[in-house]
Amino acid sequence: MINSNSNIPQIAVLMATYNGALYLNEQIDSILNQSLPPAIIIVSDDGSEDGTLVILEKYAAEGKIKFIKNDARRGVVGNFINCLHQLTAGYYFALSDQDDIWHTNKLEECFNALQKIEKQDQPCMVYSDLCLMDAQKNIINRSFRNELGHHKYKHSLETLLFGNFVLGCTTLCNYALKDYIIDMPTHPSFNHDAWMALVSYTFGQTFCIDKALVDYRQHSNNVTIRTHSKKTVLDRYINHVKQLFTKNDFLGDRFTIVDLFFSQYKNSMAHHKRIHFESFLGLQNKSYLAKKIAFETAFYKHWTNRFS
Repeated sequence: MINSNSNIPQIAVLMATYNGALYLNEQIDSILNQSLPPAIIIVSDDGSEDGTLVILEKYAAEGKIKFIKNDARRGVVGNFINCLHQLTAGYYFALSDQDDIWHTNKLEECFNALQKIEKQDQPCMVYSDLCLMDAQKNIINRSFRNELGHHKYKHSLETLLFGNFVLGCTTLCNYALKDYIIDMPTHPSFNHDAWMALVSYTFGQTFCIDKALVDYRQHSNNVTIRTHSKKTVLDRYINHVKQLFTKNDFLGDRFTIVDLFFSQYKNSMAHHKRIHFESFLGLQNKSYLAKKIAFETAFYKHWTNRFS
């Protein structure tokens, strides 16, 4: 879909698909019905074997999307990067999953927020909360941030190092962020959203919209989000005590992505940002207790409603 009105921001929606026929129509329609319509919708398919290609070909024939097929399987990250390679200079871009439903004002709210923080020479990103629902669209939790406890502390680089809180499907980014994603390494333990968050919080401007603008459909084929049952304060205390006497992988995956990111960009980081990375990576061979103390120290000034 191409917008010729020069007064409309040039926003590209990038969607990666793979065997998503069951929910794909509803998601594409929610993008087409935005109050601030995208200039173009670019879809990259990773070798779907269900009815996904038939659906995409229909929308493409109607001129509503630009549709490309990968010549070989690329995986989730590679599929999104393939979309990015199609992006024209100057465009803003929003990432889309194939099975969500966007609220009508999603792009408009994100763009208004991005305008307030954007600096053209810096990678800038806004992201929102999302509403968690099941496959039948029954609401599980109206706030994904609440579901995983991400509402309990201020989002910053220091807290981000200990765990990602940005979901790619909620974001809107400026063009300056593009090259950082294209240059990211592929690794099975993390996705592009965690890398995007590190880029934005390290080198640019970032803002969190404290409302759900996406309905996230949780079902058996999801690959980007896994929720966990909530623990009581007593359960968490007992778990911490157990970890003191057992081998654990606390922060294991975070060390992988943070180490790769730091190795790639440490020479271009501001000094105070580099200190945060070095302090976190210094925990890799420490005990569980040492890691927990470092966690508590890092989060101490960022808690807002820890025990809610």
